[in-house]
Amino acid sequence: MSQAGNSTFSTAMDTARVGACFMVVLLHAAAVNFAVFDEQWWASNFYDSLTRSCVPIFLMITGVLLLGRQESMPVFFRKRFARILPPLLFWSLFYMIWNTWEGERYGAWYDWIKELLNGPVTFHLWYLYAIVGIYLFVPFLRKIWHATLRSERRLYLIFWAVVCAWPTVREVLHIEADLLKVYGADSFFGLVGYLFLGAYVHEAYTEHPDKRRYWFGNVVLFLVFSVLTMTATYTYSVATGTPQTLFYDYLSPFVLASSVCAFNVLYGLGTKAGEYAGPVNKVAACTLGIYCIHIFVLSIMGNATGLTNAAASSWWAIPFTAVCVFAVSLAMIMVLRRIRPFQFVT
Repeated sequence: MSQAGNSTFSTAMDTARVGACFMVVLLHAAAVNFAVFDEQWWASNFYDSLTRSCVPIFLMITGVLLLGRQESMPVFFRKRFARILPPLLFWSLFYMIWNTWEGERYGAWYDWIKELLNGPVTFHLWYLYAIVGIYLFVPFLRKIWHATLRSERRLYLIFWAVVCAWPTVREVLHIEADLLKVYGADSFFGLVGYLFLGAYVHEAYTEHPDKRRYWFGNVVLFLVFSVLTMTATYTYSVATGTPQTLFYDYLSPFVLASSVCAFNVLYGLGTKAGEYAGPVNKVAACTLGIYCIHIFVLSIMGNATGLTNAAASSWWAIPFTAVCVFAVSLAMIMVLRRIRPFQFVT
């Protein structure tokens, strides 16, 4: 790949990363008023459905960047875990200190260690824990990627997509038998499939002869699958009498489909970034830090402004809050990254 090609690829990946990061912030701003059926609920459902592909996009980017590489296991693990373990430890301690300030008690120092080992101390840090396990599997998934034909990769992804859809189908249709366990098909289940999907979708995008039509088609399909997620969530929630997040699951069929489309849309935008490549690259370098700190900023801003409360109109308050939280988080991370030690945790 030429230098210009490398630059375009890097900017496209960074555009997808920035887009996914903003979608995370918008999702969490929208989720505040989702739990209760009221006049604000439809806005929450709308924005939540629109942004559910955020985490899958991050995983697909990881697949594009890692599956095609050739490197030894020691090199891979050293580089990957040096990237993920310091932020995991730092932000877990940050939120434990914040939670303590808010009145939560963790006990003695060994209780803090137990909390760190047992799982995320605040909900959004689950991704940092999950990516540790995913990284453990990447060297083996990489071997599979290089050793398989395109038809074989496609077959694996079909199996994976069908298996991922099963829990949603089972819940909606009230099927008692868990066929995944009965037939051992849960081997195909899990978020790690998104890495394989990302590498496959990226390959398909780059080889498509009419990228403009392909990109526009993905925009339309992304909107269609987002609307299907929103409608299915409403229908199922009404049927059960309380707001339900079944169709929001990252492995649910509509989210899986919308994630493919969203990745293609963002990647396509990135290939045309041109003069905006520099700013996009700078923001992309801060996305890990933004992801980690934005819940703190959202909480502080929500308490200070009241925008996330039901008194405000969620149709404008949710996107406005998301933009403000993203901007403040970005500014904070940019300042922190000027201090060298913080570069390793942001």
